[in-house]
Amino acid sequence: MRSALLAIVLFATASTSCSATAGRSDPPTPEDFFRRPDRVQIFIADMVGPGERDETTPGNGYFVYSKEGPELSSRQRRALADIWKSPKDFVPYPERKCGFNPDIAFRFWIGKTFVDAVACFSCRMLMFRDAQGNPLPDAGFLDGFPVMQDLAKQSFPEGGFSAGW
Repeated sequence: MRSALLAIVLFATASTSCSATAGRSDPPTPEDFFRRPDRVQIFIADMVGPGERDETTPGNGYFVYSKEGPELSSRQRRALADIWKSPKDFVPYPERKCGFNPDIAFRFWIGKTFVDAVACFSCRMLMFRDAQGNPLPDAGFLDGFPVMQDLAKQSFPEGGFSAGW
């Protein structure tokens, strides 16, 4: 009986540890971050000028994350994964007159590294940055601003970001 129980525990441990990395590249690609992250955080985002960001405040490059929301649930992560488009499949939205005023940021984690997607709901644009603050021009796109706005409203019911258009 004890060996059967031990076999079940070992099988469950092996299957859960493998499922988190199943299908990922080494090193992870943008698709891995957006479709198969370990976890995702959401923040209220703002932009600051060069040298204005206090490095003790969460953020990335010129983006400051003034408020951290709850870590997204697996259902919420799946909703984001479902709206990711590869760079070759994405059709850009028509440009709008907006100076890219960030509203929220999603931080997609794999292990100890991350990729940020910073969203402006007014112009429906995204900026992607790696953990070192470098732009990721070929990261693809999260093509579902209503989904992202719903996640922002769930995470920050008091507001603090633009409702978009």
